[in-house]
Amino acid sequence: MLDRGSVEENVGRACEIIEKVKADFICLPEFFAIPRGFFAKYSISELCRMSSHAIDEVIKASLSFDGYVVAGTVIEKGFYNTCYVLRCGEIVAKYRKINPTRDEIRIGIKPGKGITVIKTEFGRIGFLICADCLNWDTVTRVASKSDLIFLPISLSDPNHPPVEGHPVSKKIADTFDVIVAKVSRIGVWKGRKFGVKSVILSKHGVIAEAKKIDEELIFADF
Repeated sequence: MLDRGSVEENVGRACEIIEKVKADFICLPEFFAIPRGFFAKYSISELCRMSSHAIDEVIKASLSFDGYVVAGTVIEKGFYNTCYVLRCGEIVAKYRKINPTRDEIRIGIKPGKGITVIKTEFGRIGFLICADCLNWDTVTRVASKSDLIFLPISLSDPNHPPVEGHPVSKKIADTFDVIVAKVSRIGVWKGRKFGVKSVILSKHGVIAEAKKIDEELIFADF
């Protein structure tokens, strides 16, 4: 998903996609609504208010979606980086990021305490958020109980060295025989798009992958 530079445009695009897609699951990226640069510009309370508006709109959009909406992440009241899971306008689960980054902690985001794995008609669905995948204790707690993991991630640093392939996601898939769906956001810096390619993979390899660093809908049947 491309960061459009405003909360209204980001939320509008997310809702547009949810309302037009037919699938059993759809996943948005981490901090899908909050534009790059807003963490330095606004207080945590203001970012929380923006997030509240965003999740309210996505809940409405989920009314027209038959499957599960993994609603990326927003800043929840109490200041957690939270992934809501929605179905037909209802919140069926939520997961608070256990391993916030230093920048998140600096602005006031608190670490969550417990994992979230839900049982669905499609199997056991677990959730990790961005830097969670670098903490092997958190990964083990989630992946050992899941058949599919959704991993919404946010913007990388525009100057971050490029990473070949998906080494962390692949390690999780290989170690625990689980499908990993990593969903990224694309930023724009000095006119250049940057970010990490989204991917869905298993221990057998890539099921579907973004073709380039740009906004793209990826569909997979597994």
